[in-house]
Amino acid sequence: MNTNDQGRIAPRRPIILTSPDFRASDIAETEAEYVVRANYAEAIAQAGGISLILPYQSQHIAMLVALGDGVLLTGTTPGHEALPERREFELELIRQTLQAGKPLLGICNGMQIMGEFLGGTFTTSLPDTAVDHIPADIPDRMAHRIAVEPGSMLASIAGTTEVSVNSLHRHALTGAGRFRIAARAPDGVVEAIEGETDTFCLGVQWHPEYHLSEFDRAILRRFIEQSAGRKSQAGSPEACSVRRRLAALGLALPEASVPPGAFVGALTTGNLVTVSGQVPLKDKAVLCKGHLGGAVSLDQGRECARWALLNALAQLELVAGGLDRVKGFVRLAGYVAATPEFTEHGAVIDGASELLRELFPTCWQHARIAIGVGSLPRGVPVEIELTAVTNGGEG
Repeated sequence: MNTNDQGRIAPRRPIILTSPDFRASDIAETEAEYVVRANYAEAIAQAGGISLILPYQSQHIAMLVALGDGVLLTGTTPGHEALPERREFELELIRQTLQAGKPLLGICNGMQIMGEFLGGTFTTSLPDTAVDHIPADIPDRMAHRIAVEPGSMLASIAGTTEVSVNSLHRHALTGAGRFRIAARAPDGVVEAIEGETDTFCLGVQWHPEYHLSEFDRAILRRFIEQSAGRKSQAGSPEACSVRRRLAALGLALPEASVPPGAFVGALTTGNLVTVSGQVPLKDKAVLCKGHLGGAVSLDQGRECARWALLNALAQLELVAGGLDRVKGFVRLAGYVAATPEFTEHGAVIDGASELLRELFPTCWQHARIAIGVGSLPRGVPVEIELTAVTNGGEG
């Protein structure tokens, strides 16, 4: 429990997941270190957040993103390239952060890796102009002016369209992608980007953590405010994280179908919801018909499993009162219409299980059975039933 100097409970600060650099050891591999300059953490603290430094462990990203309120991608050690392990980790961290709808701020190399994820490219040769992008070994002084794009989020933070910034970079972002260029240096080098996403997504080429101007402080404050704001809105229908993840995957829940018989689509018992078997309907039509091992390929079967799961989630949402009320899953049963020779039933139902993991990264685990059958209703190749745990009547 946090308390202030008067002993009163203080509000929880937003947790900012911070990607570090990696420093190898000349002594032994066991002495290698994850490192972050102290002024990153201090700048986050002064803006109202608290930094949590992340190891390069991609298998834990989903859990970490669920824990954090925002993500900061830091720059690399001056004069050093980012390790492949760091690049791979940060690309996955960006993907899951945006999928979860959480604020993202990239600084220097952090902006460049954001731009790469969003479709841009790197250049390692900066223009030969009077603009010095590496004026000193430490970016503790103003280096050049930047032109801020009118109407951009960055312009709303700056309150003007021209400001001075520090600089320490050898690479630059080029090309187009799913981002808007928010600022350029006088020589045309991209100095800031804003992701075309539904959440705060800002990359800056300079180092605002040095707090050389009120503009630098304002950027960090806006990032922390967005992180805190997202946390406070987590329970609202508009902030439904599952629907945001669906949108990030280019998917949407279908309309819950009317059961074609004397049964209900889903039934609640205590805090358990059992969803009746659902077939792969897309736009109220059967996605495909046939048998695995016959006319239906493995990839088609997996896609059918995904759509059958989406239909099951539509029924679950209807009964549970929202997918953000789901606390976990008990069992997923998959039925696969297949020829006698077909044996990859589990691989087909993986299509549903993997989608469940993407949509519910912190509570997707479930028991499962995959059963081969001779035929299924309406001639479909896959049917899915699901049992979920909800928070019942809790708010």
